[in-house]
Amino acid sequence: MTMILQARNVTYGQRSRQGFSFTRRAPSPILKNISLDLQSGQTLGIIGASGSGKSTLCRLLSGLVVPDEGQILYQGQDLATASAPARKKIRSAIQMIFQDPAGALDPRQTISDIVGEALGPVPDRDARIRTALHDVSLSADITNRYPRAFSGGQKQRIALARALITRPSVIIADEAVSALDVSTQAIVLNLLLDLQKRHGLSYVFVSHDLAVIRHLSHHIAVLDHGRIVESGPASDILAAPTQPATKALLENTY
Repeated sequence: MTMILQARNVTYGQRSRQGFSFTRRAPSPILKNISLDLQSGQTLGIIGASGSGKSTLCRLLSGLVVPDEGQILYQGQDLATASAPARKKIRSAIQMIFQDPAGALDPRQTISDIVGEALGPVPDRDARIRTALHDVSLSADITNRYPRAFSGGQKQRIALARALITRPSVIIADEAVSALDVSTQAIVLNLLLDLQKRHGLSYVFVSHDLAVIRHLSHHIAVLDHGRIVESGPASDILAAPTQPATKALLENTY
């Protein structure tokens, strides 16, 4: 199986900023010695309690921030040292969706503007917007409407359509269903599974909810106080967790 996204001995937050430069070592890094592998076409679930460093890890994996130590690799290429043309391709290949769809959608923009923002003025822009909306089970006739007209679940599907518009190979989802009610969560999760099957997408799915991770993940990594304390095939971790942090999270799902 091909590894599409990897973290290698990543540490972040060990230096504090003063003014415009790093000047001193922080008391404790946010993330320490993180190593992860995402296989092509599969889902890596990242689970951890609030404050464990999950959102920071998402930003590192997407290339939004650069690690203090270690590497983030997309198809073997270091995000921090890639050439400008390569970085542009990687930005299109790795997309994110966030916890709060309402906060991620500009209320002043139409759905067409939101979904097509990353495309720019390409000739097939309208067709690609319609295709992205169709992929998330939304009608093309919503393009001139505004986010306020939609429910939370619909807004999250609009956010997903925006992520799909660049035809990515990796989607990083940071607590992407935690703001939704249980029935709407199920709709979005099943949609993600369907998209993965149809398009061969690879997911990093971050959550504090093991029930959600169970539904999606092939492999799981458990994050606790900035460190990976347990990782492996989802079935093994869920059947026989060895770490207190994993056991506590598993107990909270029932």
